[in-house]
Amino acid sequence: MAGPDKPFAIWLNATMHARGLSQAAVARQVGVADAQVSRWRRGNVTPSVRYLRRIASTFDVPQATLEQMAGFASSEVGEGEEQWSVDPESEAEIQALQVRLRDIMEHKLPRSLWRTYGEACESFAVELAASFDRVLDEAQGKTDRRIGFHWNDD
Repeated sequence: MAGPDKPFAIWLNATMHARGLSQAAVARQVGVADAQVSRWRRGNVTPSVRYLRRIASTFDVPQATLEQMAGFASSEVGEGEEQWSVDPESEAEIQALQVRLRDIMEHKLPRSLWRTYGEACESFAVELAASFDRVLDEAQGKTDRRIGFHWNDD
């Protein structure tokens, strides 16, 4: 398995998992041998820019993002900026969900409802996060009272 110093390998593993793809399926889609995908996943080999282009196309993600994760300089990163600062597993999950939501919008909703759907998703996310925070606050308060400690917000 890839270590934390191999963000591309971490991303590839997480992407395959999030999208339910086997190593053989990725190899077929990218046009390489199964063993080559295995080497990428373990972080033993970094794909060339040519293969990163194919991988970006296969997974519908920006090529510049993959180049940065693989350690290549990217023209989209300004001078003095960090090459890669996002958690590759989180990035893979977000990208997989973006593809899923795009598919829902394109195939299950009329275009006239896209904006409404987006706004409804945003409202739901805000309310869900607020509800989650309230539950955590209540749980924390109960725990604090049991041990005789009370939070001071001063």
